Amino acid sequence: MGLIRGGLLTLVSILLFLSLFATNTFLTMSMSLSHDTVKPELISVVDDIIRNQTSIAKNIDDSLGEMQIYCKNNTQYVQRYNDYVFEIPCDVINNGSEAIITSVVDDMVEKNYYKNYDCKFWQCEYNPPFYLFSQKAQNYWKGWLYWSLFASLILIALAFLLIEKRSNLPFLLGGLLILPSLPFVKIIWLFSLLGSWEFLQFFSLLFSKSYSVFLISFISGVLLIGIGVVLKFLGIGRFIVGLFKGKTEKIDKKKIKEEIKEEIKEEKKKKK
Repeated sequence: MGLIRGGLLTLVSILLFLSLFATNTFLTMSMSLSHDTVKPELISVVDDIIRNQTSIAKNIDDSLGEMQIYCKNNTQYVQRYNDYVFEIPCDVINNGSEAIITSVVDDMVEKNYYKNYDCKFWQCEYNPPFYLFSQKAQNYWKGWLYWSLFASLILIALAFLLIEKRSNLPFLLGGLLILPSLPFVKIIWLFSLLGSWEFLQFFSLLFSKSYSVFLISFISGVLLIGIGVVLKFLGIGRFIVGLFKGKTEKIDKKKIKEEIKEEIKEEKKKKK
């Protein structure tokens, strides 16, 4: 019976490790794709596209005089480019072409981030693929995050039932939180070793919050181990085990202190 229980606990621990690693991954992606985090990166990408891969910047330069004349009697200039409609305030137009390009870039980033992409996440076909860095993508990874958290909670409950000494559960959970967090310390650096390909830059953006997730997971693990040490020292672990087994014996503080003192004495004897 003990062998079967130990084997099941090992299996649950492995599954919990994988579940917590997945939780860290989905948490990293959902945090990295928040509006405030992703916007500065997208502005850089979109600015490069507008200046070097489209004729938008050139059209703005060529039409600047016309825009400024139009703005003498209006407050906003509307210009269409393919599927995009740019609404440029005349206050911006009066500041020159660079101010207009900056406004257009910001407007494009905002529209693409909050755009209602009418497709399933893995079936979207947009060029450039801005949906990968949109609110839709963030919500997609958040959905997987909730599922992984749910699976982790179930596995934690199973570990609690299977572990022989339940006072050791904080140590097990603490270790399983710390270990899956370690790859997230240098994950961006690992991507950089593989080269400077475009898809690696994509991954770097998705994992821009990896170090923050490492800190969350690592500190949580350390705190759990610390709680385990405190519970062991105070003898609360025995009290919890007694409750779980249905024992209603009252625990005398003096008795606990005496037992701890005797354990310390025995350890000293062993050392001698």
